[in-house]
Amino acid sequence: STQCLQLAAREWRLALESIGWFRAAAGESLEYQRWDDSVSNRDLRTFLVTSGLGALAIQRACLVLHGTALERNGEAVLLLGLPATGKSTLSLCLQQHGWQLISSEIVVVDKNMKIWPGVQQLKLWHDAAVALDLDWHHLPLVRRGLKRYALLGDQLNCLDSAAPLRCIYQLMRERQQSKSEADVLASSIKSSQAFSQQHALLVLRNNAFHARVVRGMECEQQLFMQASALARSVPIYTLRVPDGVRAMKNACAMVDLLDPASIQEPNIEEGTKGESDA
Repeated sequence: STQCLQLAAREWRLALESIGWFRAAAGESLEYQRWDDSVSNRDLRTFLVTSGLGALAIQRACLVLHGTALERNGEAVLLLGLPATGKSTLSLCLQQHGWQLISSEIVVVDKNMKIWPGVQQLKLWHDAAVALDLDWHHLPLVRRGLKRYALLGDQLNCLDSAAPLRCIYQLMRERQQSKSEADVLASSIKSSQAFSQQHALLVLRNNAFHARVVRGMECEQQLFMQASALARSVPIYTLRVPDGVRAMKNACAMVDLLDPASIQEPNIEEGTKGESDA
């Protein structure tokens, strides 16, 4: 626990100065109180539908991961990755090729390896919004003072039912280094060979939604068992995407994420395993 975050078994409390107070208890209730009348509903929603719902889902013994899930042709893929690796940007690019958004930021995987609809919005930084020709002047800000915009459900192609999980990708941005602009724009999206179960479990553990919250609510054993079952059932790959929004957009037209073998580049896992373990 910290000054602003208090944790106990099946109990989560968050207090944010200038925003408000939030509480999730026993997997049954999610409560909040705004700091004062100047706090907007959007500021409250930012924490209610991410941190709050994530804590509630963990209390309900769900496997909750930090990522973005999409569906096409009745099957889902899950994109994992550190902040700024391009999950939202890639998701928006894929929507132009028949993909539907299931959930972003918090992704719940059930015991049957299905992903359920959750937070259906994408958050894009200013440079990505400009590169994708979005009318960013009319997009709501995620938070005041942050040059990041929210695309909500009515602006996206979203799925309103659960979908079986086909595979999981850990995103890596490919550094441009000394490539020419033409070479960058021609860059493709490549996957690795499937991870070993041990490596896959490490990736899932590292991408658990708010790992500190899982520990504080005494749910680590639950997380380990659920992540182990997922690692045994669903293959996990590295996905290397071009380090440029326009290049990423171009590459999405030539990739089928439901068929990892079609975009596989041999022997990537050995080069990325150390990065992931670190």
